[in-house]
Amino acid sequence: MSGSGNCGTMTALMARKRKTQSAADDAKAILNRVRHLVRLLRVFEKEAQSQYGLGAAKMFILHVLSHDEEISLNELADRTAVDQSSASLAVGRLVETGHVRRTVSPEDRRQVRLALTAKGKAVVRRSPPEAQERILESVQSMPPRDRAQLMTLLDQLMAGMGPPASGPAPMLFEDGAAPSKKRRK
Repeated sequence: MSGSGNCGTMTALMARKRKTQSAADDAKAILNRVRHLVRLLRVFEKEAQSQYGLGAAKMFILHVLSHDEEISLNELADRTAVDQSSASLAVGRLVETGHVRRTVSPEDRRQVRLALTAKGKAVVRRSPPEAQERILESVQSMPPRDRAQLMTLLDQLMAGMGPPASGPAPMLFEDGAAPSKKRRK
C-alpha cells in the first residue's frame, strides 16, 4: 500500500513540475513577443527620426491629419488615442517646425482647427503608415470578443508589473514634458 502512495505523490509532483515548467515556458514566449513588439516600435521611431527628422508620435499625428482637410484638437486626440494635453504638446512642436497649421474656426472662435501644411503633406507622401496606425488597424480588424480578451489580458499583465502610472498615457516615445531649453552659463 505504501508503494502506491509514493507513486501517487510522485505523479502529483511531476504534474505540478510540468505545470510550473509550462507556465515558465509560456512566460518566456510572451516576454519574447513583448520584446519583438518593443523592437518593432523602436525601429519605427529610429526610422522616423533618421529619415524625416520627426519622431514616430509626430509622424503618427501627420498621418492622422492627412485623412481630413481640418480637424479639431479633440478629434486628433481621439483618433490618436491620447489625452488632449499630449496631443497638444506634439502639435505645438509640429506647428513650430512648419508641418501643421492651426487656424481659428470661423464658426466657433473658441475652437482651433488643425491641418497639414505643404511641408507636412510632403512628409506623409514619402512615409509609410506609422506603427501606431498599424496597431489600431490590426486591433480594429479583430472580432469584438478577441479585442475584449486582448484588453483584459493586457490589463492583467500590466497589473502584475506594479502600480499603474499616474495620469493618461502619453503618445509613444513622447514623455509629455515640454522640451528643455539650454541654460546660459
